[in-house]
Amino acid sequence: MKKLKAFNMIEITIVVCLLITTVILCLPIIFNNSKEAKIIAGWKRLYTEAETNFEVFNVGDMERIKSVCSSNIEDKDPEIYKIIAPYLNIDLSKNTKNLKYYHYRFKNGAQVPMQSNVFTKRFAYQENGNIVGFRWLNCHCEGDKPCATALFDMNGTKAPNRIGKDIFGIYLYRNGIEAFGSKESNEDLERECNSLHSNGMNCSEYYLRGGKF
Repeated sequence: MKKLKAFNMIEITIVVCLLITTVILCLPIIFNNSKEAKIIAGWKRLYTEAETNFEVFNVGDMERIKSVCSSNIEDKDPEIYKIIAPYLNIDLSKNTKNLKYYHYRFKNGAQVPMQSNVFTKRFAYQENGNIVGFRWLNCHCEGDKPCATALFDMNGTKAPNRIGKDIFGIYLYRNGIEAFGSKESNEDLERECNSLHSNGMNCSEYYLRGGKF
């Protein structure tokens, strides 16, 4: 009987150790899933707010943009940025000095080339700590030609700082906004955003449609 009890205690100890090991191994996965779900939820909320904001913008301040574009001001970007910043919920009172060293990449780790529509060095904070990158593209933005690009890092300065992972974006048009990838099919979006080799550009729309990491 003593031998049997001892053997049972050894078995129980082994089982408990296995359970503890399993929990420890699963914790990072659970944490990452929770973190990623929070990022996606934040992005969906931010996009909805941006849609509403730019409906107001098109009624009120688009004419101011047109006025700047038709003016003789040599460097129009700062003036346009001042007009658009409130609609991006940018907190202009926050010091952006540390964002001088902020760096981001595509989902696959590739650098964003300077000629890309999503390359910018103009960054600011939102009130909630998100980072916004803004680039004015063209004053002659009629039809399906975007006027500007806005990037939103939902994780602030924390890693990974990758487009399609914690950075999502919109194109600003004369009559509204669209998320990157809005013209792609569900199949193409899923294929791209589940690939380790994609640049992640279209994943902004993918997650708005209910896609998962």
